[in-house]
Amino acid sequence: MNISGIVVHASPDKIDRVRAQLEKIPGVEVHAASAEGKLVVTIEKPGDREITDIFDEIGKTSGVLSTAMVYHHFEPDSAEAA
Repeated sequence: MNISGIVVHASPDKIDRVRAQLEKIPGVEVHAASAEGKLVVTIEKPGDREITDIFDEIGKTSGVLSTAMVYHHFEPDSAEAA
């Protein structure tokens, strides 16, 4: 399992629309949003490629100004480790 924490900077006037769009993406969770347009988001997927694809998708979302990955954690599947 891969978990990445990102900060998304969106246009303040589009923050609600951006949040709604991000929450529709499977594996994405929005934990907090500020009136200034900053969102704290996690992406949880099994593979690095899936994380990268979603990170790119978020960056292309209308109203998003920038994205920054601030945390990444990889944990082997307990079934695979056994």
